[in-house]
Amino acid sequence: MTYTIKEAAAKAELAPHTLRYYEEEKLLPYVKRDKNGYRIYTDEDLSWIEVISCLRDANVSIADLKEMMDLSKGDKEVLSERIEILEAHQKKLQEQQKELKKTEEIVAIKIKHLKQLENMDISSLNKQKLC
Repeated sequence: MTYTIKEAAAKAELAPHTLRYYEEEKLLPYVKRDKNGYRIYTDEDLSWIEVISCLRDANVSIADLKEMMDLSKGDKEVLSERIEILEAHQKKLQEQQKELKKTEEIVAIKIKHLKQLENMDISSLNKQKLC
């Protein structure tokens, strides 16, 4: 089955300009055109769009997606390279999670400190450091 860009975008729950962007970035290099130059999406294109959307939702960069898409054109031997890209991304996410946890702990400490200051009189409040 084939779809217009509007239909494909609706099925993928994306904006048409997002599909155009993916095509410009060579993430969807096989989208065909009709005799008038309009894009024609297939079910296979929609499958790729689903993969791209899933990985973008996981904050995989466009550069990493391009590399993975290029590798997907190969055979089974390049699977390990695709796995390495995702493992590197996973490690980066774990590091970000640790940093976010530290930041959340700092904010919790500041909230506790400010709540303690709420109960102090104004004259001693001016002498307190907030950080």
